[in-house]
Amino acid sequence: MSRILSFPEPFPDEDFRSILYRYHLRSGDPEFVHTQYELFGVRSYKQKIFPRGLQIMLDRLPLGHTFTAEDLLYKHTWYGLYKALFTDERNKKMFNVILHGSNIKNAEGQPQIAGKQSVLTSEVKYCLGCVLNDLQTYGEVIVHRQHQVAFLEVCPIHSLRLYSECPKCSNKYANTQNGVLLRDSRCKCGNNLPNEYIEINSVHQQQIDLLQDLLYIRENYNYLNIDSIIIKFIDQLYTQGFITPKGTILKKELLAYFISEYSQAEIYKLNEVNTEGNYFRNVLFHREHMVNNIPFYLLLARLLCKSFRSLVETPIQYAIEIPFGNGPWACKNLKCQLYNVPRINRCVRNVNDSSGVYSIKYDCDSCNHTSIIRGEKITCSKRRISKDINNTHDALNEINTARQEIAVASEVSFESKLQKKRLIMGNLLNNHYFKTRSEVRKQAQYLYEWLMLYDKEWLELRIPQKIERKSRKLDFRSIDQDLQQKIRTAGESISLEYYLPIRRGTILRRLSPKDRNRFNQYYRYKLPAAVQEIDKFVETKKQFLIRSIPRHYSKLLVDNIKGITVSHFKEKASVSYYLNGDEEVDEHIRNFLSEKGMLI
Repeated sequence: MSRILSFPEPFPDEDFRSILYRYHLRSGDPEFVHTQYELFGVRSYKQKIFPRGLQIMLDRLPLGHTFTAEDLLYKHTWYGLYKALFTDERNKKMFNVILHGSNIKNAEGQPQIAGKQSVLTSEVKYCLGCVLNDLQTYGEVIVHRQHQVAFLEVCPIHSLRLYSECPKCSNKYANTQNGVLLRDSRCKCGNNLPNEYIEINSVHQQQIDLLQDLLYIRENYNYLNIDSIIIKFIDQLYTQGFITPKGTILKKELLAYFISEYSQAEIYKLNEVNTEGNYFRNVLFHREHMVNNIPFYLLLARLLCKSFRSLVETPIQYAIEIPFGNGPWACKNLKCQLYNVPRINRCVRNVNDSSGVYSIKYDCDSCNHTSIIRGEKITCSKRRISKDINNTHDALNEINTARQEIAVASEVSFESKLQKKRLIMGNLLNNHYFKTRSEVRKQAQYLYEWLMLYDKEWLELRIPQKIERKSRKLDFRSIDQDLQQKIRTAGESISLEYYLPIRRGTILRRLSPKDRNRFNQYYRYKLPAAVQEIDKFVETKKQFLIRSIPRHYSKLLVDNIKGITVSHFKEKASVSYYLNGDEEVDEHIRNFLSEKGMLI
């Protein structure tokens, strides 16, 4: 295919989708699908957050152009953020998809763009202050990268609320499904973008702070990588007591602490992440999965170290107290002829994960007496992690080796902490009546988890007995009725403008994780009403096409058409009408156009 004649120069912080749309406006193409085909060789209206087939586009730019795939990706998309959090293998796969495209629907390596844990929003957001400034400076509207963060509600520059749709007509300012973006400071209905000034409160400040963390990661993709980030987290967890002297991460205690600190935070919907589930705990700090829970790790970094930048830039250094030195040690048997003579050079070191008390044990070759010494304080030496260590496994081994030489706490300090925890829990149990352990846990999760870990026998005697799973009986009739109602509510909440066919998964994603898991586990045999209800909303391809007729019609109105045939409508709307439609679908199109007075 021949090269294009020109391509617009990107503006600072301009989103790649905005660059494509500005080219589309200059190209004279009647539809964005033609621009997509001209640049990427694909017939698609959709604007993707990360392009596919970027090398194809570069090969079609004018001779002598200076654009590179790296510049476009790292300066005009959020790919730098994901590169820093990808493993090398996944980064290579994703970069290959971006560069050369893929026919696979869910290309391998694709980061999570939509869903509860997505960092980026799928709906383009605008700030009126930025729009007016762009019109005055550049003469046209652009999409700003930093506005496209899912949790960000306010522009950090102008303190104006970000909007993705018109409050008057509810139409999206930018429709990434057909490639059309905002062109001026007004909606198509004529209403101006809202000029809503926001008084920055603690929630908005949290959002802006987290945005700065994201920007820091994105702009430092060259030297940040997932292994170095994990090592930094591990260092802070050691420092703050969330890793035992033997190197075990106290995941339950850490998550309980996290939830207790952020339970009131509006910045992050904790109820949408099942932090109490085994799966989340199992993948915690797993290098393959951290990129799927970026908001969680940003908040954890701020909890441990005030900011992600501080977490990364704090040097790794361990203060090593070597308990009882390196010998020689003396026999402690008063009857030994060589009592208190330093001459024994071999010992067995141990550390108790529960108490944190360090001990050594050694045998006297003269009297065969075994001496054991616990929890004494000794001098301190310094050790830094080797600079050439860049592998998580090797670093953890070195950290564990270092930490096993530390006398973390004496028996006295641990006993004092234990008695304090017992007193708090005892007062809680005396002042409240709890029917189940879950109620105790919800009331004081951090305390409950700590005692279960370090003083389980004492706690077991004072809280309600554990109900074995086999003894639990579920009322499936009640569950079925409850799920039926929730499914009905979820199904009715789906807009008629929803651009994908409605499947069971579409409905289930609108339920809580608990309800979703119950349906998936029992629907075959125990939940007939719920199954019947969800299938009322599930669409066939033909039903989806019929529902989509008004949506496609509204897109055609942009061209100021005076009349249209059924065949022309299908051609303009989607090729799916030819692939999956039939005479019944054609009849619905015909009747709809006739009602609108547009049928030819």
